[in-house]
Amino acid sequence: MPMSAQAHEDAVNAVDKWLTVSKQTNSLGASARVFVDDLRSNRNQREWSRVNVEQILPFKSETPRLLLVIRAGALFLPILLTWLALSQVIGPFSLYLQNQQSSANFLWFWQTNPGHAFAEPWSLSHVALTDAAVLAFLTVLAMRITWWETSRAERTENTYAEMLSALEFYFVSARDN
Repeated sequence: MPMSAQAHEDAVNAVDKWLTVSKQTNSLGASARVFVDDLRSNRNQREWSRVNVEQILPFKSETPRLLLVIRAGALFLPILLTWLALSQVIGPFSLYLQNQQSSANFLWFWQTNPGHAFAEPWSLSHVALTDAAVLAFLTVLAMRITWWETSRAERTENTYAEMLSALEFYFVSARDN
């Protein structure tokens, strides 16, 4: 295969790989579509060689939107759960202070639940364990998001650089003429 034919094939493959990795295959603008069609058909090489490819096929990186939304929403779950538990325990504690022992400690009351004054899931140990589980989940999720973003960014950057390099090699002969 002659060098220019190989350079053309490499350029087409690099652009196709970039479009797949950047998830732009079905969302190209009009000029980008014409560029890709001309590249695949090996047409208008001289005209396209004078164009800034980075403006036609811009760098685009995908973000884990759903994971970020879940993380953002779940950040306040431990606080929400704790305050909800407090709202369920404060009333019974107030009654306990009035009727049983005016010097009772709130944390002792919250943990021991004397007389089953409130539902067991609202006890301090249950709330603390649930909060810890949510925080552990958020920690793992944050690490997963970071791992996903960095590995995806590396792959995307490499693929984009390979595409630009292949296109430059393909267009260099057109610029020389």
